Amino acid sequence: MHVRRWFALLVLLALVAGACGRSDDEEESGAGAETTETPAEGGSGGDAAAGSFGDLEEVCGEGDASGATAQGVTDGEIVIGTFSDPGFAGRPGLNQELFDSAEVFAAWCNEAGGINGRQIKVNQRDAKLTEFKQRVIESCREDFMMVGGGAVFDDTGQEERLSCLLPDISGFVVSSKARGADLLVQPVPNVLTGVAVGALRYVAERFPDSVENVGYLTGNLPATVLVNDQKVEAGEALEFNTVYNGQYNAAGESSWTPFAQQLQSNGVKGLLWTGEPENLAKLLQATADIGYEIDWVVTDANHLDQKLIDTGGSAVRNVFVQGAVVPYTRAEENPATQQYLDLFEQYLPDGKAEAYLGFQAFSAWLLFATSAKECGAELTRRCVLDNAKAVTDWTGGGLHAPTNPGSGEAAECGLITEGTAEGFVVPEDFEPNEGIFDCDPDNVFTLEGDYGRGVTLEDVGKTLDELE
Repeated sequence: MHVRRWFALLVLLALVAGACGRSDDEEESGAGAETTETPAEGGSGGDAAAGSFGDLEEVCGEGDASGATAQGVTDGEIVIGTFSDPGFAGRPGLNQELFDSAEVFAAWCNEAGGINGRQIKVNQRDAKLTEFKQRVIESCREDFMMVGGGAVFDDTGQEERLSCLLPDISGFVVSSKARGADLLVQPVPNVLTGVAVGALRYVAERFPDSVENVGYLTGNLPATVLVNDQKVEAGEALEFNTVYNGQYNAAGESSWTPFAQQLQSNGVKGLLWTGEPENLAKLLQATADIGYEIDWVVTDANHLDQKLIDTGGSAVRNVFVQGAVVPYTRAEENPATQQYLDLFEQYLPDGKAEAYLGFQAFSAWLLFATSAKECGAELTRRCVLDNAKAVTDWTGGGLHAPTNPGSGEAAECGLITEGTAEGFVVPEDFEPNEGIFDCDPDNVFTLEGDYGRGVTLEDVGKTLDELE
């Protein structure tokens, strides 16, 4: 749901304020691509090797597909580009879980036989925050599609992506230009026109007095500011009274005490935060240090990350995260979540398994694989895109709440996870009505403001008929 959007932007909030220094026209060739070729044998096998995941049967398997049916496709191989920003010097390892998820999926799928017999080869396209456009240009030359990735400054390469007719089944998207772009399928849609408000409805009921004193705090980047503005519109529609609306350096602050003092002086009782886990943890530590307690913090799904707990320690309390993905802390009761963690243990034991974005990226890979399998030997971009867009009920095998990738509409189902000093839990008073999820049309607020639009094929002089 829209939370993924928020999470997406949280990602981008890990960025640097001065990251835009490179010219749009400057291209760094080769600097951001690392190829992950995963052998088709060598794992321990078991149920994972059978090629089924969660409630999805035979996602991957043997076959006799052959032929160079499209760029990046050969008799025995499908070359995919996956984007992320772990090489960003200001926050090393940023969203590494996207690359890790791709590596694990490829290893598992290839061991099971690949997609109709073709093995998956992943080109890891490291955008390093400021090099997304360059990586897209490289991907245009080599890759069949983009799958399971995401980049903070994804607005900078959408024209190039559409000009070369490169489809994207994304792990996440951030900017307006990317969220509404053509040739895009999102397994967990992050829409421009709606905001997930299930968590806001929850805190309003649990802490009714605090809604008279609500604050907003976001990183000082255009995309995060846009998301914050959307939250403000939704909050005011729910009759939250705004007493504070601030911005911080998205790359981090040398001291968070001034922000803690601003929250205190403005009497903030509830905070809507847009950013990433480590910065929030440091803010919570600062508020604890000055002896000020906020009743609640509502933030985005990317904060379902052990970093928040490890960094914030005892200062983490009443932090509410709304998301569509089943938390890794509930793996014992959700087979798909447990299988995901087991695959990491088998294929990449040192990988970043306990992070929200990784689960969402894995769902993108599953959607790609099921869509590509249906194409048989004649694997083309148009076939995969059409098949993916025909999917209207999707859970990633059980990894997340039901979504509609085909329409790209915001999901009405989600769940609330509470961050505490001991870890992440689902609040005892959270009331699901469909499995572990709360499904309600009121969980989505339709925005009225103008938040931009996506890049279209028409914008770059192309048509869908040209996609082969």
